[in-house]
Formats: sequence, structure tokens, C-alpha cells
Amino acid sequence: MAQRVLRLFGHPHLECDGQTLQLTSRKGTALLAHLADAGGRAGGRDRLAALLWPDYDQTRARANLRRILYTLNKGDLADWLEATPEEIVLRPADGDWIDVVRFSRLLTQAGRHDHDDLSRCETCVAALQQAATLYSDDFLADFYLPDSSAFEQWAEAARDKYRRQALDALNTLAGLHLAQGRYEAAEPLARRQIEIDDLREEAWRQLLQALALSGRRSAALSEYEALTALLQEELAVAPARATEELVTAIRAGQLSAGWQGPALDAPAPDPPAERAPRQRVYVPETGGDLRSPYRGLFAFREEDAPLFFGREAFTEQLLEAAVDQAAVAIIGPSGSGKSSVLFAGLIAELRSRDEWLIASLRPGSRPLRALATALIPLLEPKLSETAGLVEARRLAEALGTGELDLDDVATRILEKSGDDGHTSRLLLAVDQSEELYTLSHEEERRRFLEAILPAVFEQQYRPAPRFTLALTLRADFVPQALAYRPLADALSEADVKLGPLMRAELARAVERPAALHGVAFEPGLVTRILDDVGREPGNLPLLQFALAALWERRAGDRLTHAAYDAIGRVDGALAAYADEVYVSLSPEEQAAARRIFIQVVRPGQGTEDTRRLASRRELTAGDWAVVQRLADARLLVTDRDAAGEQETVEVVHEALIGGWSRLNGWMAADRDFRVWQERLRAALARWQGSDRDPGALLRGVPLTIAENWLADRLDDLSQEEMNFIQESLARRRQREEAREQERRTRNRQRSRILAGLGAGFVLALLLLAVAVFQWNAARRSAQQARSQALVANAQAALNGGSVDLALALALEAVDVQDPPPEARRALADVALAPGTRFVLEGHQAPVLDVVLSADDRFALSSSGRQNPEEPVAADNSVRLWDLESGEVVHHLEGHTDAVRRLAISPE
Repeated sequence: MAQRVLRLFGHPHLECDGQTLQLTSRKGTALLAHLADAGGRAGGRDRLAALLWPDYDQTRARANLRRILYTLNKGDLADWLEATPEEIVLRPADGDWIDVVRFSRLLTQAGRHDHDDLSRCETCVAALQQAATLYSDDFLADFYLPDSSAFEQWAEAARDKYRRQALDALNTLAGLHLAQGRYEAAEPLARRQIEIDDLREEAWRQLLQALALSGRRSAALSEYEALTALLQEELAVAPARATEELVTAIRAGQLSAGWQGPALDAPAPDPPAERAPRQRVYVPETGGDLRSPYRGLFAFREEDAPLFFGREAFTEQLLEAAVDQAAVAIIGPSGSGKSSVLFAGLIAELRSRDEWLIASLRPGSRPLRALATALIPLLEPKLSETAGLVEARRLAEALGTGELDLDDVATRILEKSGDDGHTSRLLLAVDQSEELYTLSHEEERRRFLEAILPAVFEQQYRPAPRFTLALTLRADFVPQALAYRPLADALSEADVKLGPLMRAELARAVERPAALHGVAFEPGLVTRILDDVGREPGNLPLLQFALAALWERRAGDRLTHAAYDAIGRVDGALAAYADEVYVSLSPEEQAAARRIFIQVVRPGQGTEDTRRLASRRELTAGDWAVVQRLADARLLVTDRDAAGEQETVEVVHEALIGGWSRLNGWMAADRDFRVWQERLRAALARWQGSDRDPGALLRGVPLTIAENWLADRLDDLSQEEMNFIQESLARRRQREEAREQERRTRNRQRSRILAGLGAGFVLALLLLAVAVFQWNAARRSAQQARSQALVANAQAALNGGSVDLALALALEAVDVQDPPPEARRALADVALAPGTRFVLEGHQAPVLDVVLSADDRFALSSSGRQNPEEPVAADNSVRLWDLESGEVVHHLEGHTDAVRRLAISPE
């Protein structure tokens, strides 16, 4: 019968007759480890469910536990688990074994054996030796459950327990060998203790004895110097008295095999509680390339996977989801490492599996084109670059119109690539999908989602979907994504939330890349760095940038405290570097840099500011030269769009937006302009998309605002934007000239008619005019009476909490010819009421009038003192409001009296 071995010392590992088997899942592995540590029984199902899913309610946690049990019972360990409705028991089959179970049994066997002298019991010595050999590494080394703090606390306690037991066993064996004169056998046992805990001074004393008693006194004294330096660096203490007495005996040549000084029984000092656990020692690479192993502000790429540490647990969780599901959404805050875990984690792992093909993209401003560009190399791998761009345009059009279905395209790709019989699955990776909301227009976004989501739904309930969509999404854009029902349905139960790294994971991300290059951190430096980083996920790019800067200042094979202070530590490294680059520019280049940076940042409205992909044609030739210089300095990134048609530029990482105070200041000063400019660009895109229909040009208040900005910020507008405004102004002049011409024509006609009429006809006209006036007066009186009734109803609705009804009634009350004053006051009262769809805050005097534009997109409000006795500051002003964002678009000041009446032209 085949023998199965489960190893839990080190990273969990399952074998059958020497062949590695795949462990089913992280939660399944955690369950096995917990049961094994408890000798097979670890309490009831509720306790296990709470341990593995502490943030879930009991019903859902138990349901997840049942699913894990079902998966384990179908796998390679089917006969190991016995489950009852209340308890789960681990019982390996005959011949199978688990290293931690055998380790505990061996120590129990030695501990319970009744004898006076352990050295005379070969059975106990053999048991201790086997146990010490089994302890190859820490229990569950490098294994984490990032979503279960309860499990992590238990696992850390278990690691400490096994570590102490292993150290005690090694100490006992080394002491036996020293007492029996087997010094060569004692030395590796002492060194193994030091490898596990290099501050265990008792182990150092055993090593010194072994070396000195075997005739290597100089080696013993050299090790003593190393111990002294270590204790000073780590704990700022000198060696213990027992160690000093032992060294004195060695130097005097008085150490003998029967020496019984305090060296063998003095307790080892406890390290301070605040000292971080020492990391394992890595063997330095020799003759390797010493390029920086840190990525700075750039995301880790697929080829960077060997240097990508800290997200191993999350990558495995992500891998499980991608294998089983048709959609996976990696959701996390800006700077949490979503792109890195997608490419250096998930994609790097899937690429090593023969059955997977990968297509990846960023949506940009033309997501369908980006999708087609990513698929064409898989669909037609032999096309030239030029031919590929042509085919990408055709494919994008076919996908956008529904002529082609993405699921059919995926099937064709897999059929073409599956001649070897292995390729059977396609992963479509959409990185930074928030660009669908920041760079793409609504129509482009809708067509893109309508193209990809049916393929997800087609595969959603298959046990092994041939098509899987993996996307990254910033957490603050989740509400916008969920507002589109098909996308919300696709992401239901598909999101994997990326939280901050735990401290141990951060330590791996900091130390391991340098260690692989044979470079070490000065003692205590890693602890300082981790303390500076904290637990904010957005600090990861700043950490990587600081590490990259620190690497450039390394002293030989050491990263030093002095260099870390010199770069400004984690918080200041990026800002200090950006300022250094900026100050090195000439005054003209600095002005260009400001123009460039505010163009590559999109001002947030309800969200944080985000980076924006700007095209070269939005900048001047002189500005583009500065772009290239800033790109050389790694503050900007230049590229081409998905269609390959134009050069683009973007900020290297959003961490620069939040972490550089100079850029924050620029955005604060220019926010109003940039918010307006983004609206202008949306209007420009609609005009261009309508084949430059004159009806889509700016008019009315938006055109007046654009005219003002054109005069104020000419240097910050692209040629296309200026042309759009100029076309709109020209169209306005044409309309004004046409109206003036029409007025003149009517006046001439009226004059000719009146000149030809007799006096009697004129009298008839006058009588008719009197009748019309009386009719209009009666109609106006009726309208005002109706308006007053609506005002009363609006006030009642407002008092009753029905704000929307009150607003509708108040708007209807003012929508009459010459509305009464109480109607306008009622509308102002409703508009200012809490809970209404827009709140007109900021006026320093009573709001006297509110009117809406014909399309309900804008509102005008006016204010002023109603009489000189009012104890308020004069605020005779008008504010134009964007009702979609609730923000003030324009503020008109300078009136010398209250502004009591407003009107908006229908145009």
C-alpha cells in the first residue's frame, strides 16, 4: 500500500511514495495542521469553523467547513478524516505519518521513560535524535491565513511550542555528547540551536566547549567574538557571567572534559519582548547581477515573480478562485499591490501550468480596442505588428456590435492553441479596471462590459470554466461598478479582497529580495522600516520606492541606518526625490512640469484623485520634451495607446499623487479648472462622436464659462479643446446675427403693415390689444393663485419630510409667468433642506431665488440682504451649481445690491 507523508515543519508538503501531491486549499491545509497539532482531535465543528472563518457568522462558517471537508474527502487524504455532526477527527492510515505527530510522540516517549541516566538509555537517545531530525524548519513556515487572525495567533503559539521542544531536545543531545567526549558530534547540534535561535547563549557555550575540547581553541575564541558582537548589536548587553567564565577557562587552558562550571546549567537570557523574530539566514548569490531587486513605484511584473514576496498566502487563495470560478475581482485600496499580485502572483503561477493561456490589458480610454489588441496575438499569432493592429480594429468593432461573441472567440483561441492536447483554459486579466470610470466614456464602458460579461455568465456555473475573467479594481470604485447590474451579478461571490500585509509578510517583502542577492540589512533596520510603514495598504509603493532608493546607497553588501535616514525614510523618500528632480529643472521647465502633472491627474469627485492617461497632442512640443526628462527620472511613464496611434503619458504611480505635497498644492490651486476641463473633454468627445454636429456644441451658461476659462488658461488647453470652444463661440455669433437679422426683418414688416392700415383698423387693433391684456391679467391671476396653492402644498410636504415631493411642487409653483415672491422663497427653502438632491451651501445672506436649466443639469441661486437692517454680511452673489456633483461651477460676485430674480436661457 502506498505511504503518504504530510510534513508541517517548514512549508506544508504532502507526498505519496516520494511523489509530491497537491494540497487542496489553504483552509484545508490549516484544518489538517490544527488537527495534527492536537493529536487528531481539536474540538467541535463550531470551534474549528470559528478558528478558520472568525469574521463569518456561525451558519456560514460551518457551511464553509463542510465544503472544505467535502473537498478533502475527495482528494488524496480521503480516508484520514472521520467526521460526525459535532466533531472532526484526524486518523492517518497504517503506514502513513505526519511529522509533527511523530515528533510529539518521540518526545513523549523519551520524557516518560523511567531511568536515572538518560545517556544509558539508547531508546530515549534515539527518540531525541529522530525528533531533532524531524524539526527541519518552523512549524507552518511561510504559511499564513491572512483573513483569520485567530488562526494566526494559534499558529504562532504552536510555532513557539515546537521551537522550544526542538531546542530542548538538541540541547540535551549536545550535552550528552559533550559529557561523553564526542565533541565532533556535539558541535553540529550546538550550531543547529544557534541557527534556530541565535540569542540562545547556552547553545553558544556548548559550541565553545565542543571547539575548545576538540583542540580548536582559536576557533572557539573567534566564535566568542561573534557572540559578543551579536549581543551588543541586538540587545546592547555583554555575554553572561557563565559565558565569560567559560572563555576565561579556555584562554587559560584550564578547560577539561570533566569541567563542570556554570556553563552547562546557566539559563539563557530572554530576549527583550519588543525584539522582532530573527529571519532565516539565506545563502548569498555569488557573481550575480546586483540590479535592484525592488520595483520602486512600478508594479511587479510576471518576470519579477522570483522577487515577489509577502503575498504567497493571498496568491494561493487567488489561484484557487481562478481555477474554480469564471470571474475573480481583486479589490483593494490604491497602493495595496493589486497589479503586482495579479501579474507576479496569479499569472506567473498559471503560466507555469500547460493548460492556461493568458491575455492581459488595461482598459484605457478605448477598452474594446485594448481587449482586441490583447486577444489578436493569441488568435492570429503569426501576424505582423501592422497587420495585428488592423485586425484588432476589426475585432474590436465586431465585439462591440455583437457580431462576434467573446465566448466563441475564446473557444477559437483554445482550439488553435490546443493541438498539444494540454491547453484548455483562457484567463483574461483586466488590470486597473477603474479606468473604465476614469478614462472611458459611458458608451465605451457599456459596450466593453456587454462584450465580456456574457462570456462570464456562459461559464459561471461550469465546474472547470474554460474562460476566466480576472480584474483588479480600486475599492473606492466598487459602488460605481455595482451600480451596473450585470457587472454586479458577475462579481457576486467573486471578489477577493486584498488587505494590508501582516508584519511577518512585510518583513519577507523587505528582506528576501536583498538576501537573494547576498545583501543584508544592518541589525534593527528592518524593524525601523516596518514601524515606519505601519499597516496602511497604500504605503506599499512608498515602501518599495524607499527600498529601491536604499539599495542605490548600499555600502557593499550592507543596507545601513545612515543611508535610510539620508533618503528621508519611507514617508519622505518619494517626496524628497520628486522635489530633487523638480528643483533641477529650469524655471521654464518647472512651469511646464506643473502643466504636465495637473494633466496626468484626474480630480476626484466623491473619490480620491486618480492618475490619468494623457495624450501627446494634449501637450505642446516644449512640454513633451519635459515629459521625456521626467520619464527618464521615473516620475512619469510614456507609452502608446492600445491602438498604437498616439503617444501617451501618465504618472508612474498614484502614490506620487498622495505623497508629493508640491503636486497636492498644484491640484488644490487648479482643482476648479481641472474639474471643468474634464467636463469640457466629455463634451468635446460627444461632439466628435456626433460627427461634429453643431447641435452638440457648447451653448448658454457652459459656453460662457468656457469663454472665461479660455481667456484665463489658454496655455493649459489643448488645440482640440480651444478649437471646440472657438467653434462654439462662432456658432453663438451666427445665432445672434441670425436673431438680429430676424428682428430687423420683423420690424420692417411691422412698419410697412402699420403704414398701410387705416385709422379704423388701428382702433380695432387697439381694442383687441385691450382684450388680450385683460385676458392675460385674468390668466396671470389664476396662475398666481394656483402657484400659491402649490406653495402651501410644498410647505406641507417639506414639513412632513417628503423632500422630493416638496421640490417637485416648488418647481411647479415658480414655473408660471411672474411667480409670486412666496413661490421663489418656497423653492429656496426646499433646495436648502437636508435630504434634497442638491444643497446650496456657501451663501452668506438669504437665498432669494433658485432656477433650473432646461435639462435639469444646472441650477442658479442668488442671495442678498433683503433690507439694510439685517445683521448679516453682504453677499450679493450668484452661484452656478452642477446638480450631478453638487459642486459650484461658477461664482458671480460684484453686485452692489441683492440679486432677487434669475432666469436661464433655454439655450
